[in-house]
Amino acid sequence: MKKTGIILLTAAACFFMVSCASVVKKISVVKATDEEQIIRDQVEETPVPSPTVVTAAPAEESKLSEYLIQKGDSLWKISRNYYGKGALYPSIADTNAVNNPDLIFEGKKLLIPAVKDAGLPETKKSIPANVKSKSGFEYRVSSNTRAFGVGEKLSYAVKYFNVTAGIGVLEIENMVEIHGRKVYKLGALAQTAPFFESFFRVRDRIESYIDVVGLFSWKYSKKLEEGTYRANTAIEFDHEKSIATKHTGETYKIVPFTQDVLSELYYYRTFDLSPGKNDEVYIDVCADDGKSYQIVVKKLRYETVTVDAGTFDCVVVQPFLKFEGIFKQAGDVVIWMTNDANKVPVKVESKIPIGAIYAELQKATVVQAR
Repeated sequence: MKKTGIILLTAAACFFMVSCASVVKKISVVKATDEEQIIRDQVEETPVPSPTVVTAAPAEESKLSEYLIQKGDSLWKISRNYYGKGALYPSIADTNAVNNPDLIFEGKKLLIPAVKDAGLPETKKSIPANVKSKSGFEYRVSSNTRAFGVGEKLSYAVKYFNVTAGIGVLEIENMVEIHGRKVYKLGALAQTAPFFESFFRVRDRIESYIDVVGLFSWKYSKKLEEGTYRANTAIEFDHEKSIATKHTGETYKIVPFTQDVLSELYYYRTFDLSPGKNDEVYIDVCADDGKSYQIVVKKLRYETVTVDAGTFDCVVVQPFLKFEGIFKQAGDVVIWMTNDANKVPVKVESKIPIGAIYAELQKATVVQAR
C-alpha cells in the first residue's frame, strides 16, 4: 500500500504546482479585507514608467547600451543594476519588444536605453511605504494583486480509477508581518480519505509566506507524515542578499523574488492568460533541496470542464518541471484553470504508469476584489 500512498500524494501535489476559477453552485464569494484593499489601492497608485520608444535620435541625445543576458537574470534585476530601480524594467522590455518580462533567455543581447529615457513620470500618488527596505533595496511590485486574498479556501477530491483516495485543501489563512512587510500565510493540506486511513495514513502540511505587494516567497515549510515515514523541511529567503537558508543551516544562492513550490501557484494565477498573452511563463523556484530551478508553464487551449463543484470555462495549462516538487511526481501534469480573474485550480490530471490520477475541485470560497 505504500506505493498507492505515494501515488495519492503525487496527485495531491499537482495542484500545488500551478493554477484555475469561476462562479458555480459550490463556489462562495467573500470580499477582500479593508487592509488588503488599502494595500491593493496603494500598489495600483505606484508610478509605472511610460513605454520608451527608441528612435534614430542623435547619439548624444539618446544612447543605447548592449547587455548579454546572464543565467538567473530578470528584467527587474537588469533594470535595478542599470538604473537603480527595478520598476523601470518596462523601458527595457519595450525597447526590445519583450512581451513577457519573465521570458528572457541566457546568451541573448538586450538594448538598454539611457537613464534619461527610462525616467518615471511625475505623479502625486503615493508609493506603498514597504516597497523599499531600510537599506534602500527595492522590492518588486506585482502588477496584479487581486486574484486572491485572505479567506480563500479550495477543497479537492483526489481520485484514482474514479475512487476518492485523498483530500486536498489550499487556503490563504491570514495576513501577518515579516521584516515589516505584509505577507499572506498560505496553507496546503494533503491527506488520505477516511476509507484508506487504516491502510496508509497520510497527513502532509505545507506552509508558505508570500509578500502581499510583490508576491514572492519569504519562507516555506513542509511536514510529511506518510505511513511510518516522517520528514520536515523549512527554508527562509533573503531577497536583498539573494540567499536561501535551510533549517539545517545550509545556504544557497537564489534569484531575487524567487518562489517556493507552493507560492509559485499563486504567482502564476496573477498572469493574464487571455488569447495571445503569456503563452509561456517562466518562474524561478527554490525547491525543497534549497537549490533554484526554472519552470515553464505553457498555455495549451481553452475548454469547458465539469467537476464536483460545477461547470467551468477553463484555460488549460501544462507545467514543465525541472525538479521534484512538493511530492515526487510521475508522468505529465495538465491543469484546468477557470478563465477569469481568480484563476482557481479546477482540475489536475497526472499521468502515471497505470492510468491517471485526478484532483477535482469540490467546493471553494474565493475573494472578490472591490
